[in-house]
Amino acid sequence: MSRRLLADFGLLIVALIWGVTFPIVKVAVEVVSPFAFNAVRFAIACLFFLPLIRTDGFADGFKIGVATFLGYTFQTFGLQYTTATNAGFITSLYVVLAPIIAFFLYGMSLKCLDVFATFLALIGMFLLTGYKGFNFGDLLVLACAFAFAMEIAMISYYSRRVNPTQLAFWQIFAVAILSTPFALITDNFVLNRDVAMALIITAVFATVIAKIMQNWFQRWTKPADASVIMSMEGVFSHVFAVFMLGESLKAIQYVGAGLIVLAVILVSLHEHV
Repeated sequence: MSRRLLADFGLLIVALIWGVTFPIVKVAVEVVSPFAFNAVRFAIACLFFLPLIRTDGFADGFKIGVATFLGYTFQTFGLQYTTATNAGFITSLYVVLAPIIAFFLYGMSLKCLDVFATFLALIGMFLLTGYKGFNFGDLLVLACAFAFAMEIAMISYYSRRVNPTQLAFWQIFAVAILSTPFALITDNFVLNRDVAMALIITAVFATVIAKIMQNWFQRWTKPADASVIMSMEGVFSHVFAVFMLGESLKAIQYVGAGLIVLAVILVSLHEHV
């Protein structure tokens, strides 16, 4: 197997890992508060980064971490009120929204295709979730997508002057620290089998291992390959939601989901042309 083919397969595994987290977290937050879940999840993830960490990059990483905290907070709360399928596809909108956010925050270039993809994605979201009235959970996950878009824009800006690994750690650290006070207030942490499984998968596999795999494998494949493969996260979220939770979509919702995936691919490919 060639290095490029191995890398593409590895990135597909990363997308699969991220996709499976949606139904798993949805089950977990039925018995544990989102703040408590995120506090423990990211505290565990921090432990794996400790041997690599220095103090440089703290300020920039923590600022990015605030956006990361908002993203995961909106996402986990949204999963209490919407399907894992919707959450997966709507979360992927951050790829489409990131160029818009970067334009307003840092004056980065914005091209016509970015604007077109944004409208395409919003139409897709309407068909997926809003054609019968928007669900409160869907709107929370949309806020999550905006927060993650801000995170991506900030990473693109700050990673030019700070080691990306240091930024990643301080982001994770920020989420753990910011979630903890709210977790103590809500005081709702029940450690059963479902919660334990969700913590292991999200902290170890989705946060630490998947991020390391992504950073390494993207060095060995073409950006176009990586973009298309990573856009499969929303698709995998639906596949696992069908088998694990019995979720389903109507034909018009599949059209909406397809438009979202298409918009994500257009922006991703365009960013690397």
